[in-house]
Amino acid sequence: MKKQISSFFSLILILFLVLAFKSSILDANNIPSGSMLPTLKIGDFLFVNKMRYSFRMPFSEQEIFRYDNPKRGDIVTFIPPEGALLEDEVSIVEGVPTRPSQIPIIGNLFAKRFVKRVVGMPGDEIRITQRQMQTARKDFVSYTYIEYKEADSSEFKSYNPRVVEHGKELVDLDNIRAIGKGLFKETKQDFEHFVMEGTHVASYNYVKRFCPNGVCKIPEGHYFVMGDNRDDSSDSRFWGLVKRENILGKALIIYFSINWKDHTCMFKKIPEDNDIESVYALRYEEDEVLKHCHLSEISPEYYRENIFSIIEKWIFYRIPRMEIRWSRIGRLLK
Repeated sequence: MKKQISSFFSLILILFLVLAFKSSILDANNIPSGSMLPTLKIGDFLFVNKMRYSFRMPFSEQEIFRYDNPKRGDIVTFIPPEGALLEDEVSIVEGVPTRPSQIPIIGNLFAKRFVKRVVGMPGDEIRITQRQMQTARKDFVSYTYIEYKEADSSEFKSYNPRVVEHGKELVDLDNIRAIGKGLFKETKQDFEHFVMEGTHVASYNYVKRFCPNGVCKIPEGHYFVMGDNRDDSSDSRFWGLVKRENILGKALIIYFSINWKDHTCMFKKIPEDNDIESVYALRYEEDEVLKHCHLSEISPEYYRENIFSIIEKWIFYRIPRMEIRWSRIGRLLK
């Protein structure tokens, strides 16, 4: 009996230490959406350094002391403002979305967190315009062109976007909305990173309301963040600035990656040019689609899932078709 009690308390202690480590030192996250494509792909698993900028009280995410701040171009995780989670119920006070309430301990550990890239620093003026830019396929996209003027500068600078060949960077995105987009690179500090753009029509709620002539002034203690997948990202253009105290850590490294093909299971493969016509030419015939996609994936609006259909989908569809992205494992994030 004493041995059982001792084992139980040992288990509780281990669990406590693991959760404390996760909440204040090194967190593990997975990527469920395509807002940071192709830098972060759906199915990526990454470590987040939660001690990169400050030390926080375990379980509460309350900042105890701060020793650094995010840099331009950093990929950060943060507590999303209320307007980010409920875009149809945006709550903005003086241009800054309010912070959602958190359930003590449990809410903080498992609440939804966002991952975006810092494109605007405290004191910056950010100017956002749409420009037509040619892709590697020689078609055109509406590029979200970012310029910034630092607090001690009198002129705007850009991140010098340039078109790049797709290579194999877009063949395993598992995102239907990424088909047909172009691939570019931008320069932040001393490194480059990928950016995806399409033919979207911009309608940025925050920029329209609080940025005269498209120029946003960023106050101290706030940051302007965006996803690398520019026309499929809910970010500061729509719901505003991120407070410094809500930035929890910096994305560090991809430690595992799986392409589940949940959204592209109806295609034999995604060609390197990522062209819409090329992709749909490789779509399975209707009778073949059912061998690769579960009914809930083909017509989710008409199919009501239950525990048995979920098990069926995993055993007969998701696991057999998944691919491990070996080349992404160990990739340092910039």
